[in-house]
Amino acid sequence: MTEYRLKVVTRPGAGLGFRLAGVAVEEVSVAAGPERIAALVDEPGLGILAIDEDLLRGVPREVFERPGRGGVPIVLPFTLPARWEERAGGEEYVAALIRRAIGYHIKIQP
Repeated sequence: MTEYRLKVVTRPGAGLGFRLAGVAVEEVSVAAGPERIAALVDEPGLGILAIDEDLLRGVPREVFERPGRGGVPIVLPFTLPARWEERAGGEEYVAALIRRAIGYHIKIQP
């Protein structure tokens, strides 16, 4: 059985909470994001790659569609709130991911 790891990719200064939870974090600038993310997608043993949406904007879609990867790593985009009062809006993405995986729409209630 293969053991996979989780890695979080954030903008500089935004990874502290993930580190406190014991998650491996890589902080990348928006300019260096596309190149570094392309390299991380090919990193062996990586099962889930959670990436700040701001860093995903410049990454070509082909990076995630490479054949022969067996669906690993799963790329999980997330949005960090800019202020404490803001609420992150990841519910739509998670609902779409579930719908695609099981073929059924699930409404997520806060």
